[in-house]
Amino acid sequence: MGEINFSIVIPTWNRSSLVGRLLESLFQDRERYQYGKTEVLVIDNSQGEEKASIAASCRQFGAQYIEGVESVRKKRNLGIDRAQYGHILFLDSDVTVEPGLLDCHAAAYLGQEGDGKLGGAFGLTEFVGKKSFWWKILELTSFVDSFGFAKQFPYVSWTIGNNVSFRKKALLEIGKFEEDLPFKLGGDDLDMSYRVTKAGYRIKTVPGAVTYHSRDTWNCWKAVNDRSKRWGSMEYHILKRHPELAHRRLPMTGDIVAFFLLAFGGASIAMQSLLPMAFWGIWCLMLYFMAFGHYVGSHGMVNPFYWTIAMFLQGKYRFHRLVMSLKNKDLSLAFQGQYFGIFHIRSDFQEHAKKAWVYCDSMVLLIIVMLLYKWLAG
Repeated sequence: MGEINFSIVIPTWNRSSLVGRLLESLFQDRERYQYGKTEVLVIDNSQGEEKASIAASCRQFGAQYIEGVESVRKKRNLGIDRAQYGHILFLDSDVTVEPGLLDCHAAAYLGQEGDGKLGGAFGLTEFVGKKSFWWKILELTSFVDSFGFAKQFPYVSWTIGNNVSFRKKALLEIGKFEEDLPFKLGGDDLDMSYRVTKAGYRIKTVPGAVTYHSRDTWNCWKAVNDRSKRWGSMEYHILKRHPELAHRRLPMTGDIVAFFLLAFGGASIAMQSLLPMAFWGIWCLMLYFMAFGHYVGSHGMVNPFYWTIAMFLQGKYRFHRLVMSLKNKDLSLAFQGQYFGIFHIRSDFQEHAKKAWVYCDSMVLLIIVMLLYKWLAG
């Protein structure tokens, strides 16, 4: 049985308490690791007391402290360049590791000895800590789906940047992380890991390799809003870089509402009457309650207030992608979505095909309301 030696790369900034917790949990797992050697590279650009505290944690738990620049992408690339071992494991600084994580990552490669096309291994991330108001909303969105891919699929074509390991030669072959993307954060992990797939490598999931992600860094409106804006905007650039990830989808609720707003708004202007807009408002209310009923029928009962805000955030995500499209004078992706595999495409299309009946039923009800109004008005 061969050795699997890991260089563990952790980019961070101003998270001294979280980094200390991570390094302590990682130190314990490194002590019991049985398949080779390990090193930990903490790439940090903090200043003052935060920098001193992170450096002290590195000394305490046997990690290397490396000064980096502000960019997370450049920090990760610096970690790749400084890594002395053939397998690189990326961890976010706001997680802790479950015992056995390193063994699970190693077992993925040892189980595929002689298979040079296994390029990476992707573990599971579970969220821990207090469930704040905003977290209860996030659970109803798709924003955290990718953290649980390891429980759903044996292989993935792209990953997030936490709890994922790669052969160093694969990372060097594909050119590491792209540093010149438009936003400082977001999309670079998807882009890099998908380029590993495009280079002919496979990424195996290892659900036994678990990190626990603190909810603290998500528990406020600014954090949620920033992610919605950043990820929605970056999705446009990702799909332009990798157009094969884009697949046509059925119009979504926001698309339908916007179309009818234009139609009924135009009718109001032409008729010089607010009546068409009143009908539009009635239809929106009917569609809202019918869409909520559809969701409950598919997923079970949820808090309607949380669900409403969650759907707003999903719409905001797509809105920012549309804004980015308009900035680039390109609407080619207006009715396309980003997918990670054929099963996702199929399930998503089936879900929206079912939801299309909600649109049809709401339109039929609207016609009935309009006819009833005309009859009552004489």
